[in-house]
Amino acid sequence: MTAQRRGSTDDNTDGNEDVDHVDERTGGSVHGVGPSTVLGGRYAVQRRLEKLPHAERWSAHDTTLERDVVVVCFGEDDAHAPATLDAARRAAGLDNHRLVRVLDVGRSEGTAFYVEEAIPEAHTLAQILEQGGLPAEEARRIAGETATGLEAARSRGLHHLRLTPHSVLRAPDGTIKVRGVATAAAMASDDDIDSATAARLDAVGVVAIAYAALTSRWPLSTPVPGVESAPRVVGGVAAPSEIAAGVPGDLDALCRLTLNDDQGPLSPGDFASQIAPWAPTQVVGLGGSSPRPDDGVERTIALPMADLPREAAAEQPGAAPFDQATQVLAAPTDQSTQTLPAGGVGDAPAVAATGTATGTATGTDAATATTPDGGTADGSPTTHQEGPAAAVGLALGAAGTAAGHAAGAAAHKVGSFAKAAADKAADRKAAKEAAAERAESRRISLDEALVENDEPLDPPLPMLSQETTQRSSDQSGIVLGIVATFLVVVAVLGFWGASTIGSRSNILFGGTSKPTVTATASTTVTVPPGQTQTSQPSDTATGGEPFAILSATGFDPEGDNAERNGEAPRVFDGKDDTFWSSEGYASANLGGLKKGVGVRVDLGQVRKVSEVDLVLPDTSDVTVYVGEDRTLDNATELGTSQGKDGSVTVKAKKPVSGQYVFVWFTKVSQVSDGRFRATLAEVTVR
Repeated sequence: MTAQRRGSTDDNTDGNEDVDHVDERTGGSVHGVGPSTVLGGRYAVQRRLEKLPHAERWSAHDTTLERDVVVVCFGEDDAHAPATLDAARRAAGLDNHRLVRVLDVGRSEGTAFYVEEAIPEAHTLAQILEQGGLPAEEARRIAGETATGLEAARSRGLHHLRLTPHSVLRAPDGTIKVRGVATAAAMASDDDIDSATAARLDAVGVVAIAYAALTSRWPLSTPVPGVESAPRVVGGVAAPSEIAAGVPGDLDALCRLTLNDDQGPLSPGDFASQIAPWAPTQVVGLGGSSPRPDDGVERTIALPMADLPREAAAEQPGAAPFDQATQVLAAPTDQSTQTLPAGGVGDAPAVAATGTATGTATGTDAATATTPDGGTADGSPTTHQEGPAAAVGLALGAAGTAAGHAAGAAAHKVGSFAKAAADKAADRKAAKEAAAERAESRRISLDEALVENDEPLDPPLPMLSQETTQRSSDQSGIVLGIVATFLVVVAVLGFWGASTIGSRSNILFGGTSKPTVTATASTTVTVPPGQTQTSQPSDTATGGEPFAILSATGFDPEGDNAERNGEAPRVFDGKDDTFWSSEGYASANLGGLKKGVGVRVDLGQVRKVSEVDLVLPDTSDVTVYVGEDRTLDNATELGTSQGKDGSVTVKAKKPVSGQYVFVWFTKVSQVSDGRFRATLAEVTVR
């Protein structure tokens, strides 16, 4: 049996990272495992699939349950053996369809091993990317499914830490599975990492998987066998949109932030929530990038440069004059061939004139053009003579007769198109000239229009009598007098009204003064006659009047400083059936990722806040803070509410001054989609 291609087996089981090429003709193993070995008294080893840096992967048959399995073997005395077996036992407790299941763990005659489920005809992402990048939505689906599986493992305290395209498998039905959770890191002695750092490493790994699926290139510094490394630029790696076409904006931004700016998701679950939703089934199509040809040879064809006969060019239907047409194809007599890109002229197929690897024809193999007398350009006789299309075909001699006929047809079409275009241009020009002549024939001068007009002019209006003119003058005087009187009255009233502007009297003829009412922003005070108001206006809302809310935004200081900002204005729209909700988390304590999350309300100016009314759609623990800036650093706690929902009022022992009100959730409830989210319908500040 010959050596297997990296990452592939006869039954199409998956490959893995850092795989060495293995020649199965040896039939043996560095760990004493062979095709005739039975591990643990039940696993009949069949064939070595691949050799890993610290272990070997073998196909086997479980004789007890009559099923095919995959066995990962390593020396019982290896330094990583105890940690790897322990990691495999813990991984065996994971039951998620997105993770390759660990079925058994054991030792047998100096060999330690663990057993994985077999996935027939599955391919690793590395194998899939050998054909180029995937469609954007398929890349989103693969990354989302991978992240969801790793998030399920993280909720059980397990991490991958060594995620590569060899770790992600796609079954024939499109199912995505991840292998190597906990075991890959233990085998490499990299599992001694705190949970927060491990979650971040897995999140970066999933982003790298998305990058690779989009571009067929690996963005992290550690190379992956079989996957080309991403190009490096100043500040990190090139963005996916700079390599592949059709990359969605959210995936492109996440790759930039995570791989170059050390930001982005803190866990696989965060990444999954940010790219959701994705397609439930496999997305087929072409991706935005493709691999380069393996041989690196540019395909060319050779065209002979023999001069075309003048008569043949003249007979070509729709062809250009000979002097212009031959300038394109003519060449010096000592230059016999010209190399052009594959595809040749028009739609003719690329046919090599010789069998050489470069795909070019030599001068001796090129056909020569025919002359009008039936011979060839070099004087040798020819057996037959064809039409104009054949002349072009003979000029292409090294490209083959079929290519020549196709080129002739293409030339005929080009000539026909050119002739048709010229005829249309001539027709348009003639139409324009005719329209201009018709317009000129209808044009006359102004003098001609006045002189030649046959229609008589209307007679002039009769003149008014002197009596009528006198009566009109008297009426005009009366009207002017009325207007002048009206203007005088208006002026007097206007001057009198202007003199009373700003006075505190009620302008009554009796001279008595009415009480004056002074309105402030939130109070109304009645001042008796003869007294003045000495108290300053108060900015507190006496009588329980709520303050106006200028704006609201999601508040996530321990995350990306934004928590669904688009929904935040719903908390002061006056509707209890609309609400803001946070991103989804894996547990009530926000998945252990942060201390809290919430909404920040801006009152527009500093106020003295006494109480805050909340409408909570779901049970939660919430604390209300008031501060003068946009952070919680100098904010003062107004009050708390624990384990309540519905209408909740948080009152302060004494008013707290501030412009910003923070509704801070520290414990949330599970909602209908199965995730834990903070929800807030209304905020009223008094």
